[in-house]
Formats: sequence, structure tokens, C-alpha cells
Amino acid sequence: MIRKIFITIMLIFFLSFTYSPTSAQVPLLLQVPQQYFEAKPGETVSVPVTLVNIGNESIENITIHVSGPIVKGLLYGQEYIKKLEPAETMDKTLSIYVQDVRAGVYDLKIIAKVGVTFIEIPISLRVLTQISYSADIDVGNKYLFGQDVIITLLVSSSSNGVIFGDVSYEIYRNNNLIAQRNMRNIFLYPDPPRNKWEYPIFIPRPSVGNYTVIMRSTFRGLSKTVTKSFLVYQRVLSYEAKFQNGVISVRVTDEHGNGVGGIPVNIEGTQLQTNSYGTAFIEANKPGTYRITLNLDGKIVETFVEVKRLFLDYEQRNETLLIYVRDSSGVGVPKASVEAIGPLGKSYGTTDENGTALINLNETGFGSIRIKAENDAYIGAEAVVEVEKPQLPETETPFPSTTSSTSTSANQTTKPAPPLHPKDYGNLPLILILSAVLFGSTSYIALFRPLKFEEQMDKYYFVKIKAPRLREIQGFTYEKAIDAVDARATKGEVTIENGKVIWKIEKLEPGEEAFLQVLL
Repeated sequence: MIRKIFITIMLIFFLSFTYSPTSAQVPLLLQVPQQYFEAKPGETVSVPVTLVNIGNESIENITIHVSGPIVKGLLYGQEYIKKLEPAETMDKTLSIYVQDVRAGVYDLKIIAKVGVTFIEIPISLRVLTQISYSADIDVGNKYLFGQDVIITLLVSSSSNGVIFGDVSYEIYRNNNLIAQRNMRNIFLYPDPPRNKWEYPIFIPRPSVGNYTVIMRSTFRGLSKTVTKSFLVYQRVLSYEAKFQNGVISVRVTDEHGNGVGGIPVNIEGTQLQTNSYGTAFIEANKPGTYRITLNLDGKIVETFVEVKRLFLDYEQRNETLLIYVRDSSGVGVPKASVEAIGPLGKSYGTTDENGTALINLNETGFGSIRIKAENDAYIGAEAVVEVEKPQLPETETPFPSTTSSTSTSANQTTKPAPPLHPKDYGNLPLILILSAVLFGSTSYIALFRPLKFEEQMDKYYFVKIKAPRLREIQGFTYEKAIDAVDARATKGEVTIENGKVIWKIEKLEPGEEAFLQVLL
């Protein structure tokens, strides 16, 4: 009995230091033997609690729970006691669920409540830092030679607190070390965007070979190693550039003859890329030299394509029109298609090895004739010419004289025939003389006088001079008041003075041609 009284006195004494009841009417003692706890995210903290009824009556409907700040990731448990008899002691365990919680010390309370009366005891919970991070290397698998390579080192923290550490890398090419570096005291925080660290490594146009990147990291004693490899390769590529049918085309193929797409091609400042067939093209409607630059897997190559145009000349011979198709240097172009359209219809021809085609004027009719010449390797040419129907001379056909033979008898003596007189041709000699005069006058221009042709196409002005067939030209001079940028000729000297183009040729052989090209 004395012992029981002593225990009661001691409990009352201890109660004055372990709880703060809002009312002295509830004789309830709350004990929490441990008031400091530690836990990592993902763990559960168990808090032992003891309740003692120090009164003489039963206490009903008692709730005990953990109370604290509203923190994401912290869940507090509670218990319910239906009845506690006098002098009865009951042990309970309250749970604190620690999930994704920021590291730090949290002040909590254990509260026992009966009705509107409650008792509370403070406790401390320290959430420890959990070291968790990922490391990676961002780099492609294959790169064409000539491309720049960017390697990015990545570290991402999923820790619930601040972590710091070191990162280093090494780069090998064909097992030979080519670069390395150490980076120290890198801090990572739990909240984005400061929870990530990136470090780019730029390698301009690396050489062909096999590359290996090794990344080593250590944060709060947790070490990780990541390795990535990539290949820099170069294909064996070939190309062909040409002008055909008004189009400049470039085709790039690999060592197997297959077309290669995605190759950068620059044609006179126009940036293109080859398609899936390995072809890039551009329309060319102006003559000149076109510069083409290709990037063949980092190998820069340059080539040129000459775009030429056709020049037309003609000559009428009675009912036949001779079409001369030549290039800018005056050389005849064979296998050129010629089309002539006149009042009566169309006529077609193909130039021979000398660049000459024949057109039947009876098919086209006489008058204005439109001539068009085309060849796959040239820009076509057109011209309108005037042809006249030739006037054929009228001739008189003499009637044949009829002679009758006189039969004589065998016994008669045959008389000698009288002498023959010259035939009467009427006006035929005069007609022949007039025809000769007409033919000579129409051929005089081609035989004795020089021929000159001029034509303008866009920014180019072309002049052709042709010597007569029967005599040479000496001391030829051509002047043209024109705003010229440049001028060149197949023969002679060309100068640009005071807004004039002056072309001088010392001598042209009979039938020889010379060409002048002026850039406006």
C-alpha cells in the first residue's frame, strides 16, 4: 500500500514536467520516452507513446496523434483508445511516414486529446539527405566527316538535399587519349532547374576514327562511371555536273553507284541539296560559266559548267533555205533540231556535221519565216527571217521541124540534100543573159560584200561578222554606243571607251567569221 502511494506521488510529480493539460479535470499522464528521431526518405518512424490514467475514474474516447507543419511527403499517424481504467497504463506506437521530403529538422508534437482537453509533448524529426543522382553522356552514334561534334555531359540530382561533388572526362580516338579535364565542387540543389548540371564539349570537324568518351562523377561519396562511343566516317563519293535541256544538274553517287541524298551543292550562290536520287539541279537560261561547289562529306570540291547558246544564220538558194547553226566561237553545231514555221506550215531539219540544215520553202511558204534551233547541250536560238519567192525566167520552146523523106525509085538518081540552116531560138539568148544578170546581183552580197548580224538576249549583246566568199576583209572596225560591263571577241581587239564598244579586226579570210559578245 505504501509502495502504491509512493508511485502515485512520483507520477504526479513527473506529470508536472511532461505535459501541459488545458484542464486539471482529466487525470491523464502522457509519456514519450524518445523525443529525437532520424529518417531517410522512404522510411517510417515509429514513436512509442505511453498513457497512464492517474485518476480514480475511467477515461473514455482518448485520441493520440502526431501534429506538425504541413510538409509535402510527411504523413502523420494516430491512435484511438476507447477506455482507460484508473491506474491503467497503455503503450501505443504512432507512425510518421517519410516519403519525398526535403532534408532538414522538423519540429513535431505528440498530442493526447480527451474531448476539448489535450496534452502535448514536443519531439524533433531530422530527415537525412539521401544521395541520389544520374549521370549520362549525350552524343550521337555516327557522324559524317566534316561535321562538328558536340558532346554534352549530364548530371541530374534526385536527392532531397544539396549535394556536391566532382566530374571528370576523357576522350579517346582509336584508343589514343586526345582530351581530358577535371571539374570540382559542383553543387546540385533539390529543386529544378538547379538540380541539373550540363557541360558541352565542342569538337570541330574531328578526324575519321572511333571515339570513346568516359565520364566519371563522385557526389557525397557515391561514384558513377559512364562510357559512350561514336564513329566519324567518310564515304567514297563521286559526282558529275553537266548542262542538258536547259538545266544544270549535279549527281552524287557512292562507291556502289547509288545516288546519295543530303549533299550540300552550291550553284552560283544558290544553295541546294541532293535529293534521294543524289541529284540537284537548277534551270539555266543565260549563257556563261557556272561555278559549282560540293561538300562531299567534308571534302570541298569545285567544278565549272559552261552553258553555251546557239547562233543562227541563213542563206536562201531559190526554194531552199540553208540554216547555219553555230556556237559562240563560230563552230558549226551538228545534230541540232531546226524548226521553220511559215505562212503555209512547218518544216523540220537536222544540222549535219558542219551545222547546216536544209528547209524546203515550198513546205513553209515564203515571206516571214520563224526559225528555231535546239540542241541538248545549248540554249536554243530563235529568229525571224524574210524570204522571197524566186522569179523563174520564162523560156520559149521551139517547135521541132518535120522532115519528110522522098522515096525514089531504084533507077532514079538521088539528089544531094540542101545545106542546113541554123535553128531559130527566138528570145532564148536574151533570157539567158537576163537570168545571169539576176543571179549575179543576188549572189553579189554573199560573194563580195561582208555580212553582219546583231542580236540582244537579256544581258548579252551578240555581233557576228562574216567575210565574203570571194574576197578578204582588212581593217574592219565596229563601233556601238552601248553601256557595257565587259566584252570579248573570237578575233581581233575589243575596247570599251566613253560608253562605246570598239571592235577592230586586222584581217578576215574569205568566208571567215568572227563573233563579239558584250555583257550589258
